[in-house]
Amino acid sequence: MKLFCQRDHPNGLKVLLASAFSGNAVTVVEDKGVSSGAVLEVTEGNVTFHLHANSAVLFLLHKSKQDLADGWYSQDCEKWLEWEATVFQPALVPYLTSVAGGKEDKSLRAVMDSLLANLYASNQLNNKDLSAISVVFFSSLLPLTSEATSLTFLEERHPTLLAYINTLKEQAQYKECVESWYSSSSTLKTWVAQTSIPLSPVHSTLSLLKGSPLTPQSPSTSTSSGSPEHGKPVRATMSAEQIKEARCAWLQPPPNSTVSAARVAPVLPVEGESNILITSALPYVNNVPHLGNIIGCVLSADCYARFCRLRGDNTLYISGTDEYGTATETKAIAEGLTPQQICDKYHAIHANVYKWFNISFDHFGRTTTEHQTRIAQDIFEKLDKNGKIFKESVEQLYCIKCERFLADRFVEGTCPHPGCGYEDARGDQCDGCGKLINAMELVKPRCKLCFNLPEVRSSNHLFLDLPSIEPSLKSWLATSSKQWTSNAKVICDSWIRDGLKTRCITRDLKWGTAVPKDGFRDKVFYVWFDAPIGYISISACYTDQWEKWWKNPSQVQYYEFMAKDNVPFHSVVFPSTQLGTGENWTKVTHLVATEYLNYEDGKFSKSRGTGVFGDQVIDTGIPSDVWRFYLLYLRPEVHDTAFSWVDLQTKNNSELLNNLGNFVHRALSFVFKFFASTLPPAKPSESDYQVMAAVNQEFQQYTSALANNRQRDGLRYILSITRIGNQYIQEHEPYKLIKPNRSAEDKERGATVTAIAINIVALVSIILDPYMPETSERIKVFLNLPTHFQRLPRLFTQFLPSGHVIQEPKPLISSIDDEVIQKLGKQFGGQASAEKKPVDPSEVARLEGLITEQGNKVRKLKENGTASKDVVAAEVATLIALKGQLAAAQGVDPAAASSKDKKKKKGGATVKAEPSPAKTPAAVPNGPVDENEVNRLQALITQQGDKVRAIKARGDAPKDEIGSEVAKLLDLKKQLAVAQGIDPATLNSKEKKKKK
Repeated sequence: MKLFCQRDHPNGLKVLLASAFSGNAVTVVEDKGVSSGAVLEVTEGNVTFHLHANSAVLFLLHKSKQDLADGWYSQDCEKWLEWEATVFQPALVPYLTSVAGGKEDKSLRAVMDSLLANLYASNQLNNKDLSAISVVFFSSLLPLTSEATSLTFLEERHPTLLAYINTLKEQAQYKECVESWYSSSSTLKTWVAQTSIPLSPVHSTLSLLKGSPLTPQSPSTSTSSGSPEHGKPVRATMSAEQIKEARCAWLQPPPNSTVSAARVAPVLPVEGESNILITSALPYVNNVPHLGNIIGCVLSADCYARFCRLRGDNTLYISGTDEYGTATETKAIAEGLTPQQICDKYHAIHANVYKWFNISFDHFGRTTTEHQTRIAQDIFEKLDKNGKIFKESVEQLYCIKCERFLADRFVEGTCPHPGCGYEDARGDQCDGCGKLINAMELVKPRCKLCFNLPEVRSSNHLFLDLPSIEPSLKSWLATSSKQWTSNAKVICDSWIRDGLKTRCITRDLKWGTAVPKDGFRDKVFYVWFDAPIGYISISACYTDQWEKWWKNPSQVQYYEFMAKDNVPFHSVVFPSTQLGTGENWTKVTHLVATEYLNYEDGKFSKSRGTGVFGDQVIDTGIPSDVWRFYLLYLRPEVHDTAFSWVDLQTKNNSELLNNLGNFVHRALSFVFKFFASTLPPAKPSESDYQVMAAVNQEFQQYTSALANNRQRDGLRYILSITRIGNQYIQEHEPYKLIKPNRSAEDKERGATVTAIAINIVALVSIILDPYMPETSERIKVFLNLPTHFQRLPRLFTQFLPSGHVIQEPKPLISSIDDEVIQKLGKQFGGQASAEKKPVDPSEVARLEGLITEQGNKVRKLKENGTASKDVVAAEVATLIALKGQLAAAQGVDPAAASSKDKKKKKGGATVKAEPSPAKTPAAVPNGPVDENEVNRLQALITQQGDKVRAIKARGDAPKDEIGSEVAKLLDLKKQLAVAQGIDPATLNSKEKKKKK
């Protein structure tokens, strides 16, 4: 990478700092002709593109080869970098110029005072950690300290900012870069003498100045960002090289620059070419996917797959429904169907939803196939042969009433993790804190099917010996994980950090892949051993040459797309399974994980009617392309994001309708109306080539963004191109130039602007395909371009020659009205908006009486101490069922009421669900349980546990100090056991195995 720059220019320092921090070396080439002060030239593959300073900072830090902390990129990062380039710099340069000239401009000082106050108030510079914001603003603010006048201004008005600058100046890497960048003779005066223009053009993804001139406006509140009538984009000044490149590309378009060979099934790798294997996490077949599921895996993967095909890669995109396991059995019981009927029903629903969203799978399959059985069993047998499988007897929860061992999904209870306490945690994972759980660790477990309190029984199971595979896994991760998203690396590292544990891979179920080993043939594989193998078996259903993809790591790049909760199984369990076989499997090279998409102010919930699910989206009347656009616009790449109906309306009406749709329709209409549908000849001027260069810059950054799966950025670059097109038309007004009363020169100019604008539309029609395939195809139909087999060009060029005939255009995008949004918001807002049934006081009173009677019965049984565990459990179950009936009679969600009711006192004594009979010793202390005391002790245990961990983490604490604090923790746990009616003696053996 080359940094073309003016020596001593602050923008060069920005890039130099980002280079130093990221470990990405740049070669400095002094060039006084770089008007913006610094331009970074980057070559990726066959594409060379140029980034101005703020863009370069983001690019270099994003590509960091070091394990930089996540903090370099905040939620507001791009917004503040836009503000620095479009608001702060244009005010800073004139002020510094006045200071360097010896006469400080008081009015400019007042503006700077206000801007700096806003910057400080934003808390963006509230720590000394590395961030894109700290690099950019440190470099911009530093010149203020070089002259007495501006330095005094900072000392008087903004001492905190001055202290911040001085602190960073003393940090080693900042100090080294500053000293190497500014010569000893450098002064503010010499720098100002070299430049008379603003420091930097705006970061191209942020090219439109919005809102107040003093503070950045949140993108979520902008309602007209895409409309040229509401503000002009700031178009960067292009370098001479960029303009020359644009001129050559226009005058000498490569033949068939956008035509690709037709894809022939089956798609197979080709030696020496780019071969891309893409999978998206297999959705559970037991439910309908919601918007978060869709953007988290299948839509993100589809966007990338479409881009790869545009780029000319041999691309195979595989996915399907995950159909085995407890989730399917649970759904089958709930709906009164067989597991196979559930799979058939929901596989069809999933397939229909993804078809409507135009997800371009090469094959969408399922895991209930012979290929799945054969391949999964073959992998298991190789692991077993290599000594990576061992047998162990484990204690499991067993429901006497259902007469079955309870798989993880059939158990619910209170989350055992400190600080959580979520009372509806599943036996495999807590939806409250997101952490994994062993069902045996659940507090107050209950059978999901009958609500009976389970007991513990032993059962033999098979385990994957992850510790023995760990060295190979670490060696592989050292190279592969460098290309993963940061959240995927962090989650994987958290698993590896403390050493891997053995993992059970079998379950006492009927619905699953049978275990091919004597003594275990009545069991099936655990879904998280079995499910990732589904990628392979679905590929085998697609082609009998599947091994060319799956056993060909030297020629295939493998991309996996998923939400962050699936990362552990794809980064640790599945690769370890592959490594343990000893075979040459294709393993994930790019693990692409998103954060979560929430719904408005909460989570998606089918049962509560909150949020939009795939089958409901189809009936909203909003086109699938608009949904694709908005979900990709919101894609939760570095932090959780939230779907909003109002924001969907805003983005549709501004970015799509007023920006993209407006530009495309105007350009097409000019050709159709004024040139009889025939493209006129173009004679570009130097200013036209500058526009082409600006388009090229956005286009090249689009290519880079999508190549690195920054899909949100890629979409914003498209919108920047259409803004440039809108501004180009607005500036030149070709509809006026071509009027009959205008000169021949004006008419020629009008024809040129029209021809260039329509060619920008042609570029948009190609690069829009990964995001909005139907809209892309409609534009191509209007342009009379091939709708399939498009190839991504290297640069903007003359896609349509003069004389090319187009069709009559129609509007692309429709406005979404307030009434529609209000209706949809109410429809999907949850049960709170539904009309409640009137409460029957007599029924409520009757149930309350029964509950009091049953509660007394339970207490007497427990106090007598003579009743068997089964009898007590049955009476507790009756009590819980009565409470559910009462909740329903009161118009309350029984699920929500059950957790709250455990804390509510009835008749002076606490009515409480009994601990698991399996965990209750024969001699249980008598007396009612004081729930308040239990809660108090649990809080103290959490606090003391944190204290013990902190002392141990220090590494230098005396053994006596540790022992004393551990003793306090054990004593508190004994007190808790007594308060819960448990014999403290039973804790001793368990406590030795429990992590502190």
